[in-house]
Amino acid sequence: MLKRCLLFWGNTKMAGYIFLIGATGTMKQCIEDGVYSTVISEPRGHWGIPNEATFCDFLSMKAGDNVYFFQKRKIYGVGELVNVGNDCKYKNYPQASTPKTFAYENVKINLLYDKGLESPSLRWLCTFSPSPAFFLEGIDMDDVLGSAPEQFRMLRAMQNVSFIKLDDNENKALRNHIIFRNRSALKDISAHFAHCNTTHIVIKQKISGTYQMTSKEIMDLCVDPSGVLRHEMALECGLVDALANRKPESNIFGKWDYISHQVIASPFKPLIYVDKMDIFGYRYLSDLPGGYDTLGDFLILELKRDIAERESVEQVMKYVEWVKQEYAFGDYSRIKAFVVAGSFTQPAIDAVKEIAVRYYTFGSHPAMTNC
Repeated sequence: MLKRCLLFWGNTKMAGYIFLIGATGTMKQCIEDGVYSTVISEPRGHWGIPNEATFCDFLSMKAGDNVYFFQKRKIYGVGELVNVGNDCKYKNYPQASTPKTFAYENVKINLLYDKGLESPSLRWLCTFSPSPAFFLEGIDMDDVLGSAPEQFRMLRAMQNVSFIKLDDNENKALRNHIIFRNRSALKDISAHFAHCNTTHIVIKQKISGTYQMTSKEIMDLCVDPSGVLRHEMALECGLVDALANRKPESNIFGKWDYISHQVIASPFKPLIYVDKMDIFGYRYLSDLPGGYDTLGDFLILELKRDIAERESVEQVMKYVEWVKQEYAFGDYSRIKAFVVAGSFTQPAIDAVKEIAVRYYTFGSHPAMTNC
């Protein structure tokens, strides 16, 4: 049985984000304002890896991506990230990416989104609107997972995070199910959460270049005296930013339509043991006449902040096998895999020739062998 349908119809080039709201959180207020931000723990002079991971998640957001909310076992939606000004994501105040503690009184005048005393901890934000609506009726998580079990991957690993990113296929399955379950409420405004553009207007009036989010802010803070990054999450931030926003420094990897990080790459098991690709992406055959929404190639990046050993090559090839089986219908030629590191040992270089070569057969009449 085919696990993935690679031909999409309509406007399906949309990732999805599910924002987790605590039991007493203000989901209703977020939807009304069209702004989401998560409380970031005090940095104590430096950013922890979870903080950098959250920053990294924001960096890959694009206008048009769907958004949902999760609270008390139920998922509410559907919304869509929208640009307010020239982007859909910003620092809440100009110094927000600096790992220092700020008093509300000292940043109040510069806040894009003022939530009172907790505002300094709301470092980064994104802006969205209903699309078509955020329905008052939430859908139970079990109901969602049972609606299309073969489609959901990241949704099954939603634990100890502020929000998760879904690929286009997983997002489409979630969006379709929520809209289907709320089909009778589509034209009933009383069955929708309220939404107002006032906050977006205020943000648009305030934003300037000092509010833009860039990975350089994080990476510059994580370089040790020898010039090496202290941990790999900072490197992930830099590459996600470059790839998702198609910056010149990413040209060596080519152009990709979808980029995410820490993507599941193993059968489901206790989450502590789940393997995750550092960076995963794919692109469509949109450069063909007609701009087809047909998936083409897949990208895998294994990252090492300093030196890559043989084990790094072995790890990325493990991910190649996973993507070949789960996404690429057995076609190795569609997978572009890289190890990114400061330097490579000779055993790592030798491993590329020894274990990174794949011979495979494709086609039927005639069958052809490729490498």
